[in-house]
Amino acid sequence: MKLTGRIRRGLLRVAMGAAALGAGLLVWTLPAATGFQPAQAANEQAVASRSAQQWLQRWQQAARQQSYAGTLALSGERGNLRSARVWHAVRDGRQIERVDNLSGTPRSIFRTDYAVHIFLRDRKEVRIRTNMPRQTTLFPGMMPLAENQLAEAARHYRASSLGQERVANHLADVVAFVPVDGLRYAYRFWSDQKTGLLLKWQMLPAGAQPAQAEVLREVAFSDLQIQAPLSYALLEGMMKETAGYRVQQAALRTTSLQQQGWSLRKPLPGYFVTHCYARRAGGLGPVVDADPAARSGAASNQTAATVTQCVLSDGLSSISLFLWEGAAAGPPAVHSKGATSIRSQAIAGQQVTAVGEVPPAALQQLLDNLQRSPR
Repeated sequence: MKLTGRIRRGLLRVAMGAAALGAGLLVWTLPAATGFQPAQAANEQAVASRSAQQWLQRWQQAARQQSYAGTLALSGERGNLRSARVWHAVRDGRQIERVDNLSGTPRSIFRTDYAVHIFLRDRKEVRIRTNMPRQTTLFPGMMPLAENQLAEAARHYRASSLGQERVANHLADVVAFVPVDGLRYAYRFWSDQKTGLLLKWQMLPAGAQPAQAEVLREVAFSDLQIQAPLSYALLEGMMKETAGYRVQQAALRTTSLQQQGWSLRKPLPGYFVTHCYARRAGGLGPVVDADPAARSGAASNQTAATVTQCVLSDGLSSISLFLWEGAAAGPPAVHSKGATSIRSQAIAGQQVTAVGEVPPAALQQLLDNLQRSPR
């Protein structure tokens, strides 16, 4: 079929236009690509070179400096899933946080640097605990440590980059923390590239390959607004609205292992005692109304006793050590449920219980080194 001159000229113009458009797109995309790749390579190099200590420092600093609001999803034993709404505000170096359960028992928890207010909505009851250790948690699963403690704790993990992924519509660096001993679990973390704020973390079995391991526990934001315009004063006002609620208030009595007549022959490597407090065994816990250890066999009938709780942490893994005074010592007890392990035994005639989301070997080594201090 012959093409007329007009048709040929029309097709030629279309072809030339398409070529020009393609060239224009090429000219437009090449600078963007060449400008992006060095920045991406520099970021990847910086991420890959960060040590475990530098990552821990970055996460702690981000939590202290950023205001944010979002929805958290938490998975526990047997795959059960819970969710909560979180508002976190900062002002002049101080922090306040509100956490509302979206599943299970309706409650709101307000945390400040030194106090916890628990609103049990269904019971119309508020439990207030003051004299709390400063900044007990920065993010579910993290415990702030002093710089020298953080440096020592970080020595027991090896950090490695696993690339980048999106979480809650934020680009995140994915980092694996693998323990160098059998006293803590492995972790995967998703850290916001811009601010360093933790968006998601997973607890993995010790010794597992991070890229393929089963997940023991997971905490992740499903949506998150970083640098949210939150008012510290507004959250503080909500925390003080107790009209119509029965208020139970108590100040924790801080103490130490040494004051209670205990000591460790050897410290548990990488772990530090962050705080200790004493209370009546039948009294209310500082943050939750049912402590796993308080429900274990060794603690079930000790309501007349005094219990001292000491918390040990390496910044990621934590152990609660319960010292029961004035209670009859029972037989040794061993229990595990999901990632949580419990060990209970009599030491120097006194019942001692250790509980934590750590390998059982960590609890046993702690108890083996616990002793009554010479008087």
